[in-house]
Amino acid sequence: MTNTESENTRLLQPFTVRWLLLLLGVPLTYAILRYHIFAGVEWSHFPLFIANKAIGLAAVFLIGASYLIGKTLRVYPDDAPKRLILIKFCGLTGFSAAATHAFMALLLFSPAYYPKFFLEAGRLNLVGELSMIFGVLSLWCVSITAITSLPFMYDALGYDRWHRGQLMGYLSLALVVGHVFVMGLSGWLAPENWPGYLPNISLVAFIAALTPVVIKLVYLVTAKRTST
Repeated sequence: MTNTESENTRLLQPFTVRWLLLLLGVPLTYAILRYHIFAGVEWSHFPLFIANKAIGLAAVFLIGASYLIGKTLRVYPDDAPKRLILIKFCGLTGFSAAATHAFMALLLFSPAYYPKFFLEAGRLNLVGELSMIFGVLSLWCVSITAITSLPFMYDALGYDRWHRGQLMGYLSLALVVGHVFVMGLSGWLAPENWPGYLPNISLVAFIAALTPVVIKLVYLVTAKRTST
């Protein structure tokens, strides 16, 4: 492979950086507006607590985009190699963001930051345990997708196993739906309490994670009906 070919296939390129700035910048802006500007959360909590909310949402945006680009999102329709680079970039960057979100959440995980997850005795309640197990399983699923995205894995696994590994990302998104549904439902049902009338970040993540899953299910059902 020549140097030019290598540069043309690398994931970090100006156009992928622009997508990253968009898919990370929107959640960061939303988090700042909702929590700092309208809810009045002190700025001292931005580096970890508020930034982690934005990074978690960005992870959902990125992973979801990796399954929508080229299908629902018709970007670069006349440049398949560029589109494939973007899909891989969004998927792998989304996995990285999800792992970062999980690690940051572990640093924060306490009744002081997440009182709804804990009993008075300091142990997790049902909401806390369900939300966490959904989150852990989601990260595990997307890690399989990320591993099978490595350049040599297609040849090592063969198409069928490689394809199953890629589909695990859909399961990961479905588990994200459960993760944010359990933790956020009570807040979703009280829009009068939304700071600045902006929905909870968990509700935004719920919609963003559910969208690719629903589109995939509709496609499978339609394809099955067409074949019969």
